[in-house]
Amino acid sequence: MVKGLRKRVVTPLHLLSIVFIVVLSACSIQKAQKTLLQTTALKGAHVGIAVYNDTKQAWIDQYQSDHYFTPASNTKILATYVGLKYLGDSLPGFSMAENADTLFLTPLGDPSFLHPDFTYQPVVELIKNTKKQVVIQPTKANDQFGHMGNGWAWNDYGEDYQPERSRMPIYGNVVHFYQGNGKLFIKPFTFFKDITDISTVYQKNWTRKLVGNQFYTDSQKNTAPYFQVPFDSYFEPNLPVYLLQDTLKVKLNIGDDISKMPQQLVKTVPTDSLLKIMMRRSDNFFAEQVLLMGAQQLLGKMDDAAFIDSLLKNDFAGLPQKMRWVDGSGLSRYNLNTPENYVAILKKMQDEFGQKRVTHIFETGGEGTLSAYYKNFPGEIHAKTGSLGGQIALSGFIYTQKNQKLYFSILVSNHMSPTSAGVRKAVEAYLISVAQKN
Repeated sequence: MVKGLRKRVVTPLHLLSIVFIVVLSACSIQKAQKTLLQTTALKGAHVGIAVYNDTKQAWIDQYQSDHYFTPASNTKILATYVGLKYLGDSLPGFSMAENADTLFLTPLGDPSFLHPDFTYQPVVELIKNTKKQVVIQPTKANDQFGHMGNGWAWNDYGEDYQPERSRMPIYGNVVHFYQGNGKLFIKPFTFFKDITDISTVYQKNWTRKLVGNQFYTDSQKNTAPYFQVPFDSYFEPNLPVYLLQDTLKVKLNIGDDISKMPQQLVKTVPTDSLLKIMMRRSDNFFAEQVLLMGAQQLLGKMDDAAFIDSLLKNDFAGLPQKMRWVDGSGLSRYNLNTPENYVAILKKMQDEFGQKRVTHIFETGGEGTLSAYYKNFPGEIHAKTGSLGGQIALSGFIYTQKNQKLYFSILVSNHMSPTSAGVRKAVEAYLISVAQKN
């Protein structure tokens, strides 16, 4: 026997100490849960809690974790899974075919096309540099999706957080207004060519009519240096081609189906770069287009309902509870999910795509929609927020200072707090306690 090695003896006192520590930790978590549930901001609300220690393969806390809640923008976690699984390393921008004198392009739903967030525009360069005539097919007969999702608020059509969905998005499907120092810059300017004196509309609040693209100013003042108003391409399906033609000052043609021709894929921006913006800004438009792009890649058509049905029967067949999923962004109140499901989805994402890649996409404390929270968190947190009127959600990952990896989901429905800040602060305090005890 090697000198210095002694057989370890576990005495009853040691066992008692271990049991005491475990019980103390459990009591601390239960106390934190009780404090959260008794918060004034959550009075009368429904709350679901699921916290799982992946390092120890054990549940830390569960409260109504199998109950259903409106997840709001936590639905974007599902959209992120779609992007990582089905869109490849770079976004599928357009399908391209050509013959001796014509370049044929079919858009594939890429939201980065002429979007101000992305300077890399390979399709634009392709069109500008070709000497052939260009034919674009902005819609396809077999597509099955609405310009708005099921359960969206129809009267929010003019709000910047609810642009229309489309096969050929352009400029993010919104008009961009930039103003300052007495100057106003509008892009695309196509809808506003009758404006002859910018000073008459400077710092005015713009909106538009429900049908068509009749933009007008209301009585309110808008001093924001930058704002957006969605435009309508549902009732003008060829509008994206006309906007592109007006931007590039080149002749473009509307074409027929090119599916029987040999095609090649034109890829655009890195998928993860768009997903990162989508999650940190909680960009509804990006999430919706990711869902449509995923449908195109798997089914060969943009049919969001059929795509979701396929995902539920295959990718997400093993979830603890059956979920109701209807859109990419979480704008719909028809979505229903459980805290236990989100824990399972988060674990599935890290297992399939790797911890580093996934956590890089999720926001952390002091960033994005978490900019006011978790700045001095004891450990590392990566999460996605969610909010609709009366609904609050937060799901993600925690890496504690004791090297424990936790998955968590906290969903709140029907709170009556005047603002969401009180609810979010209570959730933050709870998660800090959880991180400190693990």
